[in-house]
Amino acid sequence: MKTEQRALIFSAFINMIVALIKIIGGVILGFGTLIADGFYTVSDFITDILAIAGAKIGKKRANKRYPLGYGNFEYIIQMIMGFVILLVGIVVIVMSFNMYYETPSFLVILVALVVMGLKIYSSNLLLMVGKKINSSMLINSSKESFIDVLSSGMILVIVVIGQFFKDADKIGSIIIGIMILGQAFKIIYQNAIALIGESSNDNKINDQIARIFSHYKKINYKSSTLIKHGSYYHLILNISINKDYTIPSLIKAEYNIKKQIKSKNLGIKFIDFDITQGT
Repeated sequence: MKTEQRALIFSAFINMIVALIKIIGGVILGFGTLIADGFYTVSDFITDILAIAGAKIGKKRANKRYPLGYGNFEYIIQMIMGFVILLVGIVVIVMSFNMYYETPSFLVILVALVVMGLKIYSSNLLLMVGKKINSSMLINSSKESFIDVLSSGMILVIVVIGQFFKDADKIGSIIIGIMILGQAFKIIYQNAIALIGESSNDNKINDQIARIFSHYKKINYKSSTLIKHGSYYHLILNISINKDYTIPSLIKAEYNIKKQIKSKNLGIKFIDFDITQGT
């Protein structure tokens, strides 16, 4: 099993434990904000599960049917995840208006500190592994996990305020519900943009392309656009050619350029040319 998947499975396990501690602890201690925060962690758990599925599908090799690979499936899965989390947020907010609230017990602080410790450990581990293997998915999961740490920290504040203000627990539950909605909208938006095609810039790839074009005297390489689709790139080359450059010569040059670029194993699957005529 790959390192990325192992890290996500571990994170999912921690999130499941933390969610159970929060929800059960909130029910026993009669603290709505802790229950709501448990559902926030459930959204993290859903994120991890769907990320595992997305990573497994998205990393599959390209083939004739899917020449750009399966990377877009990862975005689709994460969009589904976003809508599921959106539903969780709505449920939490509705639940907040229909619960009986009482002065919170200071035992809630102990529960909050335990789950914060678990989430800090999980977040730091995801970040460390993500940087080590250059996984944007793990790094993003680490950030989301740390936001859960902050929401758990808010519980400590609500407990103190709740000793003097009866509706503090209700307000805390609603705030966490809104945080869940915000996370859901962010996930939906980012993955919708990624499905369209995400413009990317890689200096290493650009330098290698420029070196290839240096061998073609009648072709002037102007710029390139990289569009990321999951694990692969679609490359659009902006070039100009001399007026005396013949069509057969251009076709042959295009074929050789494509062959040279793909031989570099840069993850580029589609190559298109945007051609203008020079002097």
